[in-house]
Amino acid sequence: MVADDWQTLKDLRLQALTESSESFLGDLLAEQDYDEKHWRQELSRNVWLMATFDTRKIGLAKLNHNVQPDDGMHLEALWVAPDNRRQKVGKLLVSALENIAAAMDAPQLKLWVFAENDLAREFYLQMGYMETLRKQPIKANGRIRLEEEYQKQL
Repeated sequence: MVADDWQTLKDLRLQALTESSESFLGDLLAEQDYDEKHWRQELSRNVWLMATFDTRKIGLAKLNHNVQPDDGMHLEALWVAPDNRRQKVGKLLVSALENIAAAMDAPQLKLWVFAENDLAREFYLQMGYMETLRKQPIKANGRIRLEEEYQKQL
């Protein structure tokens, strides 16, 4: 996706937050108010991939390479439309971001998952990610939740 795809990114991100709000740090009400400048900056600072089937937009994922220099690159915002889950869409998005990160000389890719999100945790373990010892409480959607870090060597 490129900067001119900002409206597509916004629409798909809001769809993900509407459908799976408990899976994300993002806040639907806040992100609804983000303007074109914000979404263009998101696309210029990060790598966003979108999955499509025919003409339907069915998935989204982000490679954040703007985190702290000693913390590496992070996989974020993975979402697949409910009707397309368990059809390898998530695996294709994650694999593509892994390849991009490796091409950018990242030795590993990290991500954070809410501790209670068993499906996501299982998915990342199947994709070869290993749980680290890092855990953090974080305020998300008005409550404190525990996140666990996972990483994969590239």
